Amino acid sequence: MELKEFIAETIKHVTDGVLEGNAYVIDKNKSDEGVRSGYVDIDFDIAITTNKEDKGDLGGKISVVEIFSAGGTKSKTSSTSNQNRIKFNVLVNIKTNDIPIVI
Repeated sequence: MELKEFIAETIKHVTDGVLEGNAYVIDKNKSDEGVRSGYVDIDFDIAITTNKEDKGDLGGKISVVEIFSAGGTKSKTSSTSNQNRIKFNVLVNIKTNDIPIVI
């Protein structure tokens, strides 16, 4: 997954989670107040890993590496890996008070 896709998907999932949680709180409390609308701080701390393999391939891109992967292959290559970190946060305004109440 490329870095921009990871960031976009994370923001989408946080927003969807807050909105779904708001609907749940309103439904369970039988009230018109749920999760408070406002700004949500999303902190990112991403490890960027670059690999150089001696296979003659050229090119590159910034990708977010999966934490877990399974499977195996046999190959005779030598590689060098470097890791850098990117830390930043995004302030997202999620309005929850415009959601219709479903009873």
